Amino acid sequence: MATYRVKVDGHVYTVEVIDPFADPVQAVVEGEVFEVVVEAPAVRPSAPQQVSPTAPAPEPERAEVTRDVTTPPVSTAGEAVEQVLAPLPGTIVAIKVEVGQQVSHGQELCVLEAMKMNNPIRATRAGVVKEILVDVGDRVQHGTPLMVIAGG
Repeated sequence: MATYRVKVDGHVYTVEVIDPFADPVQAVVEGEVFEVVVEAPAVRPSAPQQVSPTAPAPEPERAEVTRDVTTPPVSTAGEAVEQVLAPLPGTIVAIKVEVGQQVSHGQELCVLEAMKMNNPIRATRAGVVKEILVDVGDRVQHGTPLMVIAGG
């Protein structure tokens, strides 16, 4: 997993990118998963490139960021409810919370192993864990609901 520091409107964000060559790219920003569509395909360097110390650095490519809205938040009796979705396919290797537990925004909920890497899945909102929809050892696909968090 690659980690980048991105500055947007004067605010610095830490962005974790699971596979920068995937399409779309899955990026985790402050515990929230975004799908990033890269307009120009990424090119894997075949050999180290020589850069002239006087040559200006190339302009970075711009990417469109869209929130993964496979399953939108729903409401039950006035209570906001949101499903936590798998950001990529993999295997659940740990569940860090229990049903009924209060969680804060960004708190680790479970760990998803993908491509031999452990990826923490974090709460995208504060609330109470209403349901855990997976067990340790379950294989999940991108967008699979993992948990339900209510409140805020």
